[in-house]
Amino acid sequence: MKKVAVVTMQYNETFYVPRWIDYYARLVGRENLYVIDHDSDAELREALRGVSIVRYPRSALDDQERARFVSKFVGALLELYETVIYSDCDEFISHDPRRFASFSDWLDASDFEYSTCVGLNVVTMLEEENAILLDGQVLRQRAHVRFVSPMCKTLIVRKPVRWGGGFHHANQPPHFHGGYLFHLKYADLGERMRRQALTRGLDFAREDQGHHQRSNDLSLLNLYRSFDNLERADWEDEAIERHCQTFLDRVRASPRGGEVGTMYVAPLDIAGREVFRLPDSFRTLF
Repeated sequence: MKKVAVVTMQYNETFYVPRWIDYYARLVGRENLYVIDHDSDAELREALRGVSIVRYPRSALDDQERARFVSKFVGALLELYETVIYSDCDEFISHDPRRFASFSDWLDASDFEYSTCVGLNVVTMLEEENAILLDGQVLRQRAHVRFVSPMCKTLIVRKPVRWGGGFHHANQPPHFHGGYLFHLKYADLGERMRRQALTRGLDFAREDQGHHQRSNDLSLLNLYRSFDNLERADWEDEAIERHCQTFLDRVRASPRGGEVGTMYVAPLDIAGREVFRLPDSFRTLF
């Protein structure tokens, strides 16, 4: 049985997909990457060479349907792999380089069936950093991260799982084992505005979905400006652990019945009042 596969689902993510492939190919090998493609344009397909592509027919975006499909696909891959990781293409999952020499060393040393990542938004500090990313490593250009509960996702699995919409919730209770999820959505203002213009035009299956993907450019710019108002703090493991405990304390078990059983609903409204400066060892990850 192969060791690790990584899966994403995307539509015309020309900015992040090549970075996602480069990063995870270094961790697990390009041949173990799976991209569920929601009928992207032809220009993106060149970037997908060498990875396994699963075509997902173009349709109105339905987060619940997407989560069900990915859950079943990951379950099938677990017949071939010991561990399967799902991440959106702007989500980069990592070990702690202060404790383990490599991602594979961390996985080999970790005994779990399901693992939840510590969710960190990589933020652009406009007063001191370029608004857009230049060539080279991302974390060399972005020095600060913010703890956010929506990114604390149970995405590393060794047994089948059923995810809810946005992969924020799962039918297994969350447990942290030392993995981090670096969310790059706010790492590049230019790309964020370009992507927001695209998602405003998407069809959503339900009216209550996609509100954050339809905000206007002024609201987006004001959000980026607000990052500079956050307290700056040196990285502190104990502070991050306190955020994680607050998250765990607010997870709610919701009986659903059927094949789902109980869904563990995570809080989506916890955000640190500070941004942590990344230790130097993290800044060489990607």
